[in-house]
Amino acid sequence: MTKKHIISGIVGMMVTLGILISPVNAASLTEQLAESNQKQAAAQYQIDMTQNTIAGIEAEIGKANEEMSRITGVIDKINSEIAVLEANIAKTQEELNIAEAKRKEQEEAMNERVRTMYMYGNGSMLEFLFTSSDFADFVTKVDMSRYIIESDKASLDALAETKKIIDEKKAKIEADRLQTVSKKTEQETVLAQQQEIKAQKDSLLAQNQAIVAEYQAIVAAEAANAASIEAQVREMMAAQAAASGGSTTGGSTTFVPSNGTYQWPCPGYYPSADDDFFGTRLHPIWGDYRTHYGVDMGAPSGTPILAMGNGAVLSAGWNGGYGNCVIVDLGNGLQAMYAHMSGFAVSAGQTVNKGDVVGYVGSTGDSTGAHLHFGVLSGGSFVDPLGYF
Repeated sequence: MTKKHIISGIVGMMVTLGILISPVNAASLTEQLAESNQKQAAAQYQIDMTQNTIAGIEAEIGKANEEMSRITGVIDKINSEIAVLEANIAKTQEELNIAEAKRKEQEEAMNERVRTMYMYGNGSMLEFLFTSSDFADFVTKVDMSRYIIESDKASLDALAETKKIIDEKKAKIEADRLQTVSKKTEQETVLAQQQEIKAQKDSLLAQNQAIVAEYQAIVAAEAANAASIEAQVREMMAAQAAASGGSTTGGSTTFVPSNGTYQWPCPGYYPSADDDFFGTRLHPIWGDYRTHYGVDMGAPSGTPILAMGNGAVLSAGWNGGYGNCVIVDLGNGLQAMYAHMSGFAVSAGQTVNKGDVVGYVGSTGDSTGAHLHFGVLSGGSFVDPLGYF
């Protein structure tokens, strides 16, 4: 049984039991019933709205979970990209270290070349050649000069290339570092989004839990209140039974109403089984002995239900275990109840005449099959309906 049905059942039972323990005149009873119906409708509205709210919260939690999964995927991708960048930086740094070492060697070689030239003076190449002792020495010095010039040029070119490589490596490392910083910033932003979504999810869960706890408290309070009222009703019924000598109307003989002041509500269908009559019986659903505040008559679903007499419809709606229920005020402190109906033919506040259709036989509420539960209240207390036929 859902929370919605539990609460509506409690409210409905309070409405009915409220009638039982309040022996007042018809005008006062009408006011009490109207107030009870308003409270029942307001409670049912709040229950429905809360159920919708809970459904909405659960949907938002589902969306939050989906978004968290998506962001987690983005974070994993960014982490992979950062790992690649860090590997590239490490490789480039290694290449830069090699280039720096090579540049150092080249600079040392050039420095040695400069020191050698300084030691031998700053004479021109021609002076060097004309100091040759013979032609063979001249040719040797020419070859040596050519080698020196080419070697100097190659060294300078190599040094320039090394410096170029170093500059490129430094630029690449800097670019990769900037890209890594950008990726890490992006990751931090995504992480912040994830944390915000997580906070929203926690808040939604807290709202959900608070709503559930609130209505669980209402159910517990109303159940305790209803149990207290039910105990009072049973004491009253026991006192009434004792005052009347403990007699109740019942038996296995089919009841046939006589023609009189009031209209039998379901012509052709009458109580027949032992548990159809007013009085103490074994409840067919709950399995305990309790008072049956009316009479039952089995009939096909949809069979018209007729008004017992002229009167005003006090209520027409859901009434807890009685299901779809109509109560008609017949005046002089007398009310008729028609329960477990499949549908209504009247509404609250409407005037009906004896024999008018007020609803149709059904099996709503706490019911084991299609039948009409017919009850009569006199002075605010249920009495045996058969006494009026």
